[in-house]
Amino acid sequence: MTARWTYVIREAFVGLRRNLMMTVAVILSVTVSLTLLGASLLLSEQVDLATDDWTGRVEVSIYLCDDRVCPAITPEQQEQLREDLESQEVVSEVFYESKQDAYDRFTAMFADQESLIDAIDADILPASFRVRLENPNLFNVIADQFSPPYPGVEEVVDQREVLNQFLRFTNVVRTAALVVAAIQLVAAGVLIANTIRVAAFARREQTGIMRLVGASNWYIRLPFVLEGVFAGLIGALVSWGLLWGTVPRVATSLAQDIELMPFIGEAQVIAVGPWLLLAGTGIAAVASILALRRFLDI
Repeated sequence: MTARWTYVIREAFVGLRRNLMMTVAVILSVTVSLTLLGASLLLSEQVDLATDDWTGRVEVSIYLCDDRVCPAITPEQQEQLREDLESQEVVSEVFYESKQDAYDRFTAMFADQESLIDAIDADILPASFRVRLENPNLFNVIADQFSPPYPGVEEVVDQREVLNQFLRFTNVVRTAALVVAAIQLVAAGVLIANTIRVAAFARREQTGIMRLVGASNWYIRLPFVLEGVFAGLIGALVSWGLLWGTVPRVATSLAQDIELMPFIGEAQVIAVGPWLLLAGTGIAAVASILALRRFLDI
């Protein structure tokens, strides 16, 4: 049994060396395909991580009247509004944002757009109460009670709408990346199949002799299948290495510039590795078996 496996593995490596250029092409194709697949999976992880963080920080903004749209809220009305908000069981936190606070936050968010900042002054931005809920899905409880004509309230805004718009965009990007990765994997499978057929044709005399001496179909096929599996495995390892070498560094760099959300790191890249190995070896094995199915069934 050991001698048989030694022969099978040795023949597989011999086949890889004989078709070196085709082997390199297969490895590169698998690497590109799985890098795209891994990137799309990591993008999905990043979106889920950011969504969990943002969902926990989603707030309801209650904008206060200031004579622009409705009569300015009085100090008594403002205090009553705060008390009413804090008495709600669904509310976990209430804090007041003045016009100057809103302007300071605006200028911090758009610090690199001076023309936009110059067009805005503190009086234009309304003061507001920022309300954090125990459950962001309970927005209607606040909206129903505190929307106009509640005294001194101009508008009640649910920040989930902004978050949902962003999530819809990221879902489109994520789906597109998965589709491209799937197409690339199919292309890699076709290339693997063609490579294995060429290898089998080049060694048709050797396989014919093995058939004459009574070797089974699987014993004849196995070296060719292993050629494809080894190429797929190498491509998967290279793609994993590329992701491990780039993604954490990019995430760290982005985290220094964007402090409002968490980023994935090495742990997520390590976790996606086994899926890349499974996809690489799996697509290679299936493509190799399908390529040999008719060629060696004599």
